Amino acid sequence: MTPIVSEEYKEKKRQEILQSAHVCFAEKGFEASTVDDIVARSGLSKGAIYNYFKSKDDIYLALMEGQTNNSGKKFAKAIAERKTALDKLHYLIEAYLDNDPNAEENKGDAIVHYEFRLYSTRNSELKKVLTERYKDFFVSLLIGIIKDGQTSGEFNKELDPVTYADIFWAMVNGATLQATILENYQYKLILKEMQNMFLETLKV
Repeated sequence: MTPIVSEEYKEKKRQEILQSAHVCFAEKGFEASTVDDIVARSGLSKGAIYNYFKSKDDIYLALMEGQTNNSGKKFAKAIAERKTALDKLHYLIEAYLDNDPNAEENKGDAIVHYEFRLYSTRNSELKKVLTERYKDFFVSLLIGIIKDGQTSGEFNKELDPVTYADIFWAMVNGATLQATILENYQYKLILKEMQNMFLETLKV
């Protein structure tokens, strides 16, 4: 008789695979890492891993989905607690200032993220998934904040919220990428200066 496996057990094993994969991706790079590397790191069989994920790409997308969900819950709670659109934007900037890619504990995340984004440009399906994730969560979040600010009179009503949402993430992602690839990049200083310029443009 096949043993009954609980959902809790399945989720525990799934998380073990994801954590092992993240370590492999950070150490060797996404493209250089293999499912065999994840097998060796996790201690599970290749068959067990394929019971949970169809491919290495699928594992990465699950990692990103988990991170987005966690960030979404955290951001939604913190943003709901802030009364003004300006305060909400300040909170988001501070969240990224606290996530300096120069810090040792953050380097792996940044490298894995940008390497996979570049890899996805050669795969139309992956590119589509990541683009939709970007629009559905990140752009939508900023559009909502900017529209709130325009309604409350904090921000210029003539500005297009979609354009300025894209500008915000270009600012954050650009600074993060520079800090990831350049030695001694002044991430926090640059991001703060960008914040000042961005907010000055938004304000009435």
